[in-house]
Amino acid sequence: MSTVLDVNPVEDPLMPIHMRDNFYQSSSFFPMPFALITTKNDQGITSIGPYSLLFPLDICEEYSMMLVSRSSSNTATNLRRGSKCALNYIEFDKGLLKTVVELGYPGVPAEEKMRDIPFELMQSPTPGFCDDPEAPLLVKGAFQVFECEVGGTFDYNPSRQLADSLVEDYFALSIKSVLMRESFKIKLEERKEFPDMPISFGFRGGSEFWFARHGKPFYIGMPENRGMDQQGIYRVANGMDTEIHFTEEACKLLVGIPVPFAEAALGLFIEKAKKDNVVKVDVDFINSVNNRWGEGVD
Repeated sequence: MSTVLDVNPVEDPLMPIHMRDNFYQSSSFFPMPFALITTKNDQGITSIGPYSLLFPLDICEEYSMMLVSRSSSNTATNLRRGSKCALNYIEFDKGLLKTVVELGYPGVPAEEKMRDIPFELMQSPTPGFCDDPEAPLLVKGAFQVFECEVGGTFDYNPSRQLADSLVEDYFALSIKSVLMRESFKIKLEERKEFPDMPISFGFRGGSEFWFARHGKPFYIGMPENRGMDQQGIYRVANGMDTEIHFTEEACKLLVGIPVPFAEAALGLFIEKAKKDNVVKVDVDFINSVNNRWGEGVD
């Protein structure tokens, strides 16, 4: 197998590719995970639509996903009329992928699309969703679910020549809750196992929808000795605000913050300390804040 290091640019040159509609799958290789999005129509029927064009959007404080959907799809229609939605992630099961492709076929009414599907649906366990008539059912076999509602807008108005029914809608989906099966929650916390998620290569060759499964994930450590050391963190942190003191032990937990982000990151701890009427930032305080932003530190 050739690698980037041993490619001969003369024998195997880069060539221009003609870009066509749905370029990510027709003019390139672009593997993506996908979610089964459940929404409700105006008759109260939960419909499932599989989507790969679904990406993390706002990753700090106001968590959201961006969905790109054909404007005439059941999902887009339901979201515009006020339906909440759930992003249901399933494990790899080759036998179910035929149904996934069929659920993505356009122009099929929800009543017909949902007839005889192999997915069992369930009520949400989340307050605000389980008792909301606009909240859809969840895919019972999903290992992970994001419960969302439409929020926010995009100031993006490209010139279009196609009919409205053929072009995309863009939705900012505010994440209200993340649900996960208990066994997968343990995997997430221990960071030793990952779910076997199906990967989509999209619609190719005129009549084929391609999928793959990934191998065992592996990690590569972050670069060492690139960020500020403990003394640097201590000096900067305790020079930013006369009312807030960082202990040396707390600063040890913050070693490695890239220099360009140091003051901004430390400022967030100071802001949180003042909000909580804390004058000494110690190990316990750092851990409490890290549990909000990311992973706690022992």
